[in-house]
Amino acid sequence: MSVKKQEYEVKLELFEGPLDLLLYLVNKAEVSIVDISVSLVASQYLEYLDLMRDLNIDVASEYLQMAATLIRLKARELLPPQEGEVVDQEEGIYNREQLIEQLLEYKKFKEAAESLKVFESEHFGAFGRGRPEVIETTNEEQEVDLGNISIFDLLSAFKKVLERVDSGEEPRHLVEVDNCRIDDRIEHVLMMLTDNEEVRFEDLFKSDSRKIVLVVTFMAILELVKMQEIAFRQEQNFGSIFVSRKKQNSEKPDSQKVDS
Repeated sequence: MSVKKQEYEVKLELFEGPLDLLLYLVNKAEVSIVDISVSLVASQYLEYLDLMRDLNIDVASEYLQMAATLIRLKARELLPPQEGEVVDQEEGIYNREQLIEQLLEYKKFKEAAESLKVFESEHFGAFGRGRPEVIETTNEEQEVDLGNISIFDLLSAFKKVLERVDSGEEPRHLVEVDNCRIDDRIEHVLMMLTDNEEVRFEDLFKSDSRKIVLVVTFMAILELVKMQEIAFRQEQNFGSIFVSRKKQNSEKPDSQKVDS
């Protein structure tokens, strides 16, 4: 069975930059940024990049540029220059120290941005005395909220699903279908979340272990994220991910909060 590429090609504003993926890999390895192994991080980075390509996710050029940089750094780490050899210091990151410096700087700004985001959310709707400010929002302006997890957590969880299938885990019931469409898999996911208050991420893929179905199901999950229909929960970093249906809040606040 073949599925047309355009049926599950995804372009979502869920992905941040390549440095976010690198920070995720460092945190997952539970090592300090200054202690990272370029060789290990490069290999893991390329695995995630391959997975994104397999999913037909639109990969920004920055990801490919970082991949080339990591491959170059890995090669230099494995084959250091001989004594007296001059290494061209091209523009960008050309050694491990520069990579660490850029990651540390990026982490600092990312943490500062998160602090400002928390401050903004705490003071949203609070105005000084006088005429209240009118704030208009549209669905297009709303950010995609993944809760306390990142898109890389979802990719990591899906990677484990694929690895279990490839490892020859006991076969599961296969659903006989002529075509595998995102709309059908969206309906499948929503039905599971309707019947259950909360579902483990990997359980959403149990009905059919064919790779194309797994891929399209993951695409359906990303589409539901974009539609703000589902929410995620993770009890601990890099732990199991639980999925639930978002409760649509139709209640309107009676009045805006006013600072005294």
